[in-house]
Amino acid sequence: MWRQLELGYREIRKERYKELVSRFLFDEEIRKKVEKLKDKNGRNYEGGLLEKTASVLSLALCIYDNYPEIDIDLILSAIILNYLCRAFKKSECYQLVKEYDELVPFLFTKKRKKPTVELTVFDGINKLDNKIYSGLRRLCWGDKTKKKER
Repeated sequence: MWRQLELGYREIRKERYKELVSRFLFDEEIRKKVEKLKDKNGRNYEGGLLEKTASVLSLALCIYDNYPEIDIDLILSAIILNYLCRAFKKSECYQLVKEYDELVPFLFTKKRKKPTVELTVFDGINKLDNKIYSGLRRLCWGDKTKKKER
């Protein structure tokens, strides 16, 4: 899974974002924490958050092929940071990214003032991934529940 995140990272062209994301992505302590985290929205097992991140990154790259006008650097950075930040308390993560005003609304929904195309795409990709995963659970594993595991 880390390899997939690193592939997404390599697609980020803006040096400002690349530098920030690399501080999270290549930190061994963060990697160890994230590997154990569950995704609260479906993949409720160890490593689920890492799997979700890789999946959402792949979807973002596919969508970008059809909509090159979106700021893919911003979206890819937000996807990676959104999940890797979960290795921290929210206040700690905020302190690490607060200088990146354009990224903050992706990571902290309470900081959103107005919708942007990128925020819409970001939220849509996450919702799409949730629907795909829950559909696969029902089809492949016979999971009939519509509620997510808690």
